[in-house]
Amino acid sequence: MPVKYEADRALQVAIEMERLGQTFYESLASGCGDAGIAALATRLAKDEERHIAVFTRMWNALPPVHRGPPLTEQERFAAAGELRNKIMPDASAVREVALSPDLRKALDMAIEMEAAAVDYYTGLASGRAGLLDAAVLTGIANEEKAHLTMLQEQRERLFPQTTNP
Repeated sequence: MPVKYEADRALQVAIEMERLGQTFYESLASGCGDAGIAALATRLAKDEERHIAVFTRMWNALPPVHRGPPLTEQERFAAAGELRNKIMPDASAVREVALSPDLRKALDMAIEMEAAAVDYYTGLASGRAGLLDAAVLTGIANEEKAHLTMLQEQRERLFPQTTNP
């Protein structure tokens, strides 16, 4: 994909990753038997849905010169593969947390996932020469940071003695 379309592609991939995150949290909510985990996962799924809306608005606001052709579903899925491997826990880990009554495990998994997303997008932003690309990627990282902060605050409220620094 031409360099001038990097912001376009980054946003399309970010939207796909947020959809995967939403599915992760929805699956966690429906697969666990703990009301607390289900409520938290439902809230996080709604946050992912909000992120999809934010990234979609950012994508729609790109100037025409920076808009490439929409990625096909297969292209989005392939492009999201790298992120999925770096950010998303594997299915067995999700299943283990979903079947566990330990809310701390669910929070830790979500925190790790969001922290990895922040690191990924921040790293991409710092490696971009184009101001538009850097700004878009920084915006994505900031959205993930807000989600991470919410998770960390929730963990601190529920488990103040066991929260990692």
